[in-house]
Amino acid sequence: MTKIKNLTALLTMSALLLPGLFLIGEVSAHGGAAGVVKERMELMKSMGDRMKQMGDMMKGKLPFDAASIAVSAGKIEKSAPEIVHLFPEGSTYNPSEALPRIWEERERFDALAEQMVREAGKLSDVAAGGDQRSTMVQFARLGKTCSSCHTDFRKKQEN
Repeated sequence: MTKIKNLTALLTMSALLLPGLFLIGEVSAHGGAAGVVKERMELMKSMGDRMKQMGDMMKGKLPFDAASIAVSAGKIEKSAPEIVHLFPEGSTYNPSEALPRIWEERERFDALAEQMVREAGKLSDVAAGGDQRSTMVQFARLGKTCSSCHTDFRKKQEN
């Protein structure tokens, strides 16, 4: 009987503690980010991972795969409109990298997000055509849009 009680207690404790362990892992993945800050950090990481993979293709570090580029750019095009909704005023609490300048120049910030949607859509279309040179040119345009926003609206990265 004691063994059954101990086993029941162990299973109950495990059931209560296990979800907490997953939560700790999720929080530490973005330095304690929560709520909208966590959502936007996850979105930006996802888009950044796609940009890095495509960039590695442009640099010859990975084989050029136009179909893969078209898919990745299409996913950026579909997720980028969320950017404007993930930056409500005042959401600069740690570990946010957003500068208050976003809300001081909101029209410009929103315009860059819209430009990102357009440039990603163009990249998806161009890559679907298979022309490597045109794809590289359009990738550079998308990258310039990303850089413009990061330069003006994100805290400088510490190396």
